Amino acid sequence: MSQHSEQHSRVRHTVDKVQDAVGGVTGRMSAGMTTAADSFVQNAAVGDLYEIASSELALERTSSPEVREWAKQMIDDHMTSAHQLSAAMEMNETRGVAPIPTELDTRRRKMYEHLESAPADKFDAAYLDQQLMAHQETLTLLRTYGTEGDNPQLRSFALGAAPVIARHLSHVKAYKKRAS
Repeated sequence: MSQHSEQHSRVRHTVDKVQDAVGGVTGRMSAGMTTAADSFVQNAAVGDLYEIASSELALERTSSPEVREWAKQMIDDHMTSAHQLSAAMEMNETRGVAPIPTELDTRRRKMYEHLESAPADKFDAAYLDQQLMAHQETLTLLRTYGTEGDNPQLRSFALGAAPVIARHLSHVKAYKKRAS
């Protein structure tokens, strides 16, 4: 790789990190105001989709055994969460709620693309940075909806899922601390 190409790649990666950080702050602010069932389902489901997709990518790209184990755990736990949300959506109390999305939204698709294009030597750090932001956002979403949401069935789901996400957040903070 030429010096110019390498410099361009580093700049691009830095810009991507800034965009992800701004998106993370925006997502977390929005999550803190989510009390409507349709919006909650949209954000919770897309959060699970993002966690699964980004972690599958991590399994392909990481060379770290610790990151590999984390990614496997994220896939397992977020697939479980997605199944639990799906089950909640089949209950009478959730009739009329918008269906579960099956694709990433624009913001998380961009995060995934940034992760996909991260240089090999920066991939693990980029993945863990995104994991931290995503879990902060999801925990805010679950806690807010769990206490203020407009649908009792989905509030129950949110309150049940929050401790798992809190544990993920604690673990990713510890991983990042060890890595730095």
